[in-house]
Amino acid sequence: MKYLDIYLLLREKILKGEYAAGEPVEGEHALAERYGVSRPTIQKAVARLKRESFVHTRQGSGIFVNPPEFYQDNNVITLSERIHRDQALDNVVLSYDALSSDPEIAALFDLPSDTPLIHYRRMRIINQQPTIIEETWMPRALFPAFTEENCRQSVLHYIEQTCGYAISHDVKIWSGKILNADEAWLLRLPEGQISLCIKHKVYLQSGELAQYTQETLATNSVTTVSMR
Repeated sequence: MKYLDIYLLLREKILKGEYAAGEPVEGEHALAERYGVSRPTIQKAVARLKRESFVHTRQGSGIFVNPPEFYQDNNVITLSERIHRDQALDNVVLSYDALSSDPEIAALFDLPSDTPLIHYRRMRIINQQPTIIEETWMPRALFPAFTEENCRQSVLHYIEQTCGYAISHDVKIWSGKILNADEAWLLRLPEGQISLCIKHKVYLQSGELAQYTQETLATNSVTTVSMR
């Protein structure tokens, strides 16, 4: 088992709450025995978890899990991975076009203006509360089998698990947005209210831009975390 497998296993346990924030993870020796690998392999996996702010180490005390605020906005984590076990996530597809043409958006992908794009809008609902309006574009050539049904699940998982692409990073731009009548009605908020807008550019390890998304959130607050 490679260090990356160990990293992914521990990362999943943290995201699912099996290792709660503030709680210790087993020591390097115990983890090495559990997974049948060497301590250097464990050390390499833990080092990556530290770089991505999932854990921190205390000299003489061990490895401890950080609160979600430390890692959620610094890593490419899906909404389904963010929500707690007692929360229900529903995706309602508002519109879907498999052969959209948008010269301005195509230019973001560095593609000709008439390039076919997948374009969809969906509502992300947590515990029956409208939370995010998401509008996304993806190159049709990269995802020829993508359908409206795929919009009802995690699209990042589709990219990685179904298509076999490796996601490298997500560039985010945060700004305020005045809700129009349609957005306000969908989010159950007053028209004209200012909400957060997050624009995402998700890149593959090949360097290609795989997805451009604009999220309009029901909230207008931002949380930041500072560390000593």
